[in-house]
Amino acid sequence: MRSNFQISVRGLVEFLLRSGDIEEGRGGSSLSAMQKGARLHRRLQSQMGGNYHAEVSLKHTVTFEHYDLTIDGRADGIIIDENEEASHVTIDEIKGVYADVEAMQEPVPVHLAQAKCYAYIYALQQELPEISVQMTYGSLDKENVIKRFAETYPFGE
Repeated sequence: MRSNFQISVRGLVEFLLRSGDIEEGRGGSSLSAMQKGARLHRRLQSQMGGNYHAEVSLKHTVTFEHYDLTIDGRADGIIIDENEEASHVTIDEIKGVYADVEAMQEPVPVHLAQAKCYAYIYALQQELPEISVQMTYGSLDKENVIKRFAETYPFGE
């Protein structure tokens, strides 16, 4: 009998890239942070327009000799820009943080890894030669402070 194991994208990348939490000890209760983060997600997603698809479920199963491993999660957003020549897809991962968003020089590695996993699954399923990843950081302290980092990757990478 074949076994099937399941792990979320977030659980996988947090396990693989274990490190300290940039938000540790800040911002009050975790429930408060979750509520602020959820409001930030909804606000940003609603501002993105018709080519933005929010909360897209993604799943990929990898088959090994004795078991299958299913990796799943929900991308915060998928932006599909279509024009006459071709279409381009961007995976948008939104993170609400108590850190100084304006001072950030690059995405947090575990956050970027999560977005790249979603990008890989989507690009694999849609047979895309390349895909972009956009990290959208929003301040949970200052409501309208947003910073984005974007990069395009060939599928092989």
